[in-house]
Amino acid sequence: MRSPCICYIGKNMSAFHNNEFNTVDTAAYGSPMLHWSPLAKLFLIISLLVLDIASSSILMSVFSGMIGLSLLLYGSSLKMPGMMVKLFLIAQTFIVIGAFIFTFVMPGETVASASLLGITINFTDEGVSFALLVYARATAALLLMFAFAISTPVPHLANALRRLRFPDVFVEMLVLIYRYTFLLMESAERMHLAAECRFGYNGYKKSIKTTSKLAIGVFMRSLDTAEKGQATLQCRNYRGEFKSLSEYEKQNRAATVLCALFVCAAVIFFFALRYGVLPI
Repeated sequence: MRSPCICYIGKNMSAFHNNEFNTVDTAAYGSPMLHWSPLAKLFLIISLLVLDIASSSILMSVFSGMIGLSLLLYGSSLKMPGMMVKLFLIAQTFIVIGAFIFTFVMPGETVASASLLGITINFTDEGVSFALLVYARATAALLLMFAFAISTPVPHLANALRRLRFPDVFVEMLVLIYRYTFLLMESAERMHLAAECRFGYNGYKKSIKTTSKLAIGVFMRSLDTAEKGQATLQCRNYRGEFKSLSEYEKQNRAATVLCALFVCAAVIFFFALRYGVLPI
């Protein structure tokens, strides 16, 4: 017989994981930018990403990053979900490691040296400059994509892609993958919690065995979920297209103008840097 205490803890942890997985959607539907035109937001983010990557100046990346950070803070009402903070920190770790490698693998004049395990590492000026550029580009792109994700629910994005004449198959697959990914992650978390409650990770050998069983269980559960999902869609007369409201009654027209102004300012700043108009 299971202890009431264990049952209570298990239910609370399950609810915690459910809330964690639904954080992105909850934040998007509660965002002040919810009623901004999804097409305008998508065009703004893509334009800034292209300009960020195309420019050879770090100032363009800083400019794009400042806009992305401002949109992220405003879109989240200064309350970043914990899950997104974790993802941002994980991404930052990989970005820092990747950028750091360029500081000593690129040729150039040595600006500093360090010795590690008897190996001398020379940091070059070209490497440091390129590493800073890579870090600024990647961080700016990360901020822009997070700002879009925290303010645009997937149904709004799907409607925007339909208006851009994307293939219906692509749009419907996007919605289905997004939806069922969360269900699959939730099932994996529950199975992991059940294994922990049964001391399935007590020891290295036992952990490997439990992990293999968990992987098989998740795979079988995904097949079962796919079959049930297909049957559910057929029962609801699904014909390859999800019907959803395409109009936004409270759409903020001023926000669309603001997005256009941001894009114009970014384009002007890009060409000013490219042709040396700015005295920098």
